Amino acid sequence: MRNPAESQDEWEDDEGRIWPVVKLTAYDRRRNELRELEAKRDALEAKSDLDDRERQTLATLIPVIAKAQERFEREGKRAKEDLWRKRRGVDEWRAGEGRDDYNAKRRKVRHHPNADLSDMTPDQKAQYERDRRSDANWFKRQREKGVNEAAITAAYAERLEVRRREREERAEDEAAMADIRRRAIV
Repeated sequence: MRNPAESQDEWEDDEGRIWPVVKLTAYDRRRNELRELEAKRDALEAKSDLDDRERQTLATLIPVIAKAQERFEREGKRAKEDLWRKRRGVDEWRAGEGRDDYNAKRRKVRHHPNADLSDMTPDQKAQYERDRRSDANWFKRQREKGVNEAAITAAYAERLEVRRREREERAEDEAAMADIRRRAIV
């Protein structure tokens, strides 16, 4: 057990030190790629007698290493430019914590993603489509009547609640009828 008088380290727990995940930059990835290719080449060149396959591999590695060297140098130049660092920062934000916000901004009308219909049965999907079409027509009629958007939104929330309650009551009635039928058979 750790002495409470010792300094508290945010990366420390009962299991030991927790190391934060290291995220490689594009420059680091290109450097690693170049080092791996050069290590393969050096390993082949260190052999005294090469067979045909190894010679062919060595011959194909030379232009690949040249391209990897070009990519490494290009990333070295980009790492020094503010514009590229800013772009990479934006990309990292979009891929992580800013993903939902970024995707929501790209949508034209909606502020939420499409509904996930993958877990629904075909009957549920058909009911969802009927509800969606009914709601779209309802919205259109309300706007044609000249109802303001705040009132439409409030009425829509009420409409959804009434729909949900009616379906629950219908499901309870059907379950009760099924129970009565089952008891009558037995």
